[in-house]
Amino acid sequence: MRSNGRFDGVGGPRLTPGLLVVLCVLMTLNPIVASMYLPALGVMADDLRTNIIGIQLTLTAFFLGVAVGQLIVGALSDSLGRRRVVLIAFTVLTAASILAVLAPTLEMLIASRVLQGLGAAAGVVVVRAIVSDIGVGPQVSRAYSLLMGTLAAGPLIASLSGTVLLQVSGWRAILVGTVVASAAFLLLAIIGVPESLPPARRAPFSAVGMAAVYGRLLRDPVYVGFFLTMAFIFAGLTIYVNASSFVAQDVLGVDVWGFWLMFLAYGLAVLAGGWINAPLSVRYGPRRMLFIDLTVATVPAALLVVVTAFGALNVPVYVALIAVGCTGVAGVMANATTLALGRTPFAAGSGAALMGCIQFAFGALAGPVGGFAGPDTALPMTVGMLTCFVLSFAASRFARFHEGRAPHGLPLDENPPAAPAGGGAL
Repeated sequence: MRSNGRFDGVGGPRLTPGLLVVLCVLMTLNPIVASMYLPALGVMADDLRTNIIGIQLTLTAFFLGVAVGQLIVGALSDSLGRRRVVLIAFTVLTAASILAVLAPTLEMLIASRVLQGLGAAAGVVVVRAIVSDIGVGPQVSRAYSLLMGTLAAGPLIASLSGTVLLQVSGWRAILVGTVVASAAFLLLAIIGVPESLPPARRAPFSAVGMAAVYGRLLRDPVYVGFFLTMAFIFAGLTIYVNASSFVAQDVLGVDVWGFWLMFLAYGLAVLAGGWINAPLSVRYGPRRMLFIDLTVATVPAALLVVVTAFGALNVPVYVALIAVGCTGVAGVMANATTLALGRTPFAAGSGAALMGCIQFAFGALAGPVGGFAGPDTALPMTVGMLTCFVLSFAASRFARFHEGRAPHGLPLDENPPAAPAGGGAL
């Protein structure tokens, strides 16, 4: 059993500030690997003889790899432990990043991006699972808020380094940068990631057991509602990220450094939103803050649609509305994660994995929406964002409606087994 954040009362890791820093850094892995080449999308499309949709498929491929990979990684981490799985996965990520550098065609690049996603999947799953394993009381909500806020540092680092590498050596150098980043994350995991799931709380891995645990999770409408809240808000954010380079440079007419400054404003907004939410979610509770943050995210998105539809979009208005909206998005992701994983104490890894799988699957499907009408209009991006944010709001209401009917983290007709196959037992 867990006591005060320790395994079985002795010798286990605690959610210390030092470990939280390591987890925050690992949380930036996916956006760094996914976003480093955003400033070069136009150049890459020309060199690889494709269009906007074609080059955006490389981003979609990465998200699909992350989505599928999380289902496998989550169940494996509940069976084999967190540390072993994350080391294997980051090794796969590093190898796949090398393949991306060597890819001669768009098709090969897409294939290597899928493999990168499969390896990067462990970052999202393991970080969330470790917090669930050893976090105690308000620590959990505060930790998820800080993690979601720090998530924004990934795109900032990625866009800056990608812009510099593009200017100095071209877009292939950016892919070399992802190799260096992947190897660095592997080294950090070797040094700084402890094992947070003791053998007594593990269960043998099997495909049948994995399916049983995921089926059990999907029968909890509260868990489903909260992970859909996260998935839809993430899909809206992905639409913005995927289209941001084209909108900034082709619609608003800024250069590559202007795009980076605009992306900086977005990243700082997400960072601020997560860090502001940390004390507020402890004081007012994640449920109340989820409603507030969804409102903060949705209202600016609606205004952005109106401004764009009337042809009044300009750089100051665009940056201001995106910044305010993304401040709310960070809080939504933190609070939805807290509430969803609070329903899964019997299999934290699988709970985080299923949530992350749906999240990244939605992101992969929604990502190309911003480019549907070509690079000369921002309307598909803004309408897509607003639609996703409204659906996120609806999902949160669905979860809250069912929460009163199944308040204990399980479907009403189900009792927890002593040791579910594919998931750790308490």
